[in-house]
Amino acid sequence: MQIHYWIIHILVIVFLLGGLVFKATTIFEGNITKFGDRKILSKWKKFWHYIGRFFKNFFSKKFWHLILGLFLDVVFHFKLLRENPLKWFIHTLIFWGLFLLFILSILSGIAVVILPLFGYQTGMFWLADMLADADNRWTALLNDGLNLIITAGIILAFIKGFAQKRKIKMFESPDILLICFIALILISGWFTEAARYLAEETPYYIAKFGFIGYWLSIILKLIVPGAASRIWGAAHEWFWHIHVILVWLSFLYIPFSKLSHIIFSSIAGSVNSMEKRLQINKSLKGVR
Repeated sequence: MQIHYWIIHILVIVFLLGGLVFKATTIFEGNITKFGDRKILSKWKKFWHYIGRFFKNFFSKKFWHLILGLFLDVVFHFKLLRENPLKWFIHTLIFWGLFLLFILSILSGIAVVILPLFGYQTGMFWLADMLADADNRWTALLNDGLNLIITAGIILAFIKGFAQKRKIKMFESPDILLICFIALILISGWFTEAARYLAEETPYYIAKFGFIGYWLSIILKLIVPGAASRIWGAAHEWFWHIHVILVWLSFLYIPFSKLSHIIFSSIAGSVNSMEKRLQINKSLKGVR
């Protein structure tokens, strides 16, 4: 990518972090109770209160209790599993699919852009070579496999939402917009991959591992037979720009979506659950 794309990336990340911080100040609602006394704090004081509690516990003997809370209540969301297994399954498909796809994209970006700046050359490390090659069978399988997992989660979310008689929070208008963003990012990514296969005339034995893009390229070739490689090259560039713009817009929208509430309420909940576990342990020791 050219330098101005990296500048926009950095600005989008800055606005994303700023939006999350601002949103965090409005997420922690209600009063704060400690040792039976109720404190009424402003939204910014509540934000720094929870940040302080987190790091105070992080750098203390309570570290493993905090990690346990993060593991149970944030990473795998076992509380949601007990309350609503189907919703937990949908949440797991979308969350872990997006998270792993994001990590894969970051690692691929490092392999393509960052490592060569430090003198890396092809063949020095197999994992870096794999991540840098979009046509590598494992990279292609991971990308399209995670896309398929996210798509399954989105389809199940829509089916659950429309099948359920009463309106649920998951399908309020802001959440529909976020799900639509994710769906459009996936679709634009598939078209980008399919157009690249057609532009580069990628052979079957390579393209088959990017199975979604490969089959879509066959459909596009049937719809527009005889199109030259340069036409598909231009289409690939358009699809790529659309894909990147959608990613930027979705990042900017995250602080105003329900996803931000899930992040911060989960972290706050993990801190609270950790402290509850510690209180229970103290009570049990007192009984003994």
